[in-house]
Amino acid sequence: MYKNEFFDRVAVSDDPLLFTDADRRKVEQLKQRLGDLAGMRVIEPGCGVGPLTEYLSNWVGPSGRVLAFDASPGMVRECRRRLGHLRNVEIAEATMETVQLRPATWDLAILFRVFPHFDDKGAILRRLRPCLAPGGRLVIANLEGSARLNTLHAGFSEPVRHDRMPCLRSTTRLLEEHGFQVLSATDVDDEFFVQASPAQKVSTGEQ
Repeated sequence: MYKNEFFDRVAVSDDPLLFTDADRRKVEQLKQRLGDLAGMRVIEPGCGVGPLTEYLSNWVGPSGRVLAFDASPGMVRECRRRLGHLRNVEIAEATMETVQLRPATWDLAILFRVFPHFDDKGAILRRLRPCLAPGGRLVIANLEGSARLNTLHAGFSEPVRHDRMPCLRSTTRLLEEHGFQVLSATDVDDEFFVQASPAQKVSTGEQ
């Protein structure tokens, strides 16, 4: 089974990965870490059925914009059904390889609960870096720490049971290797959060 098929089924299941009451407390903590997003332009790859998208719409307000996209047609369909009325949100069926992103345009790229599912994580970071506006940020966030999340994934069926969330040290190294500097980071049992910005100077390895 391909990943899209797996997530298509999740989208119409009894548990489409919406937030629980316990999750909402963590989402409020995420909001505090992100700071004031009013008026910002935000991209959210792997939005699923849009549990965070709905919050992002409120956080950026009427003068902001959210581009939420997912590779799963089922997830996108359910996201549009739930949130299609939000005027400051655009919902698209796309992958990181196919989505159209103008350079130096986005204030925040948030990879929420999606980073483990990327096969080539370095390619994703390379794709996102030039899209960020001056002062823009990249955030990788989960509502579980890396160890706990990997244990949860191990209990899933194929094709996601081997999707791994790199630990904090590995994630930091990966970001630095692809032109980012880490601004803040935490990896505890009930939270993973890394915030980074494009480094001013990127080493190409050329002499």
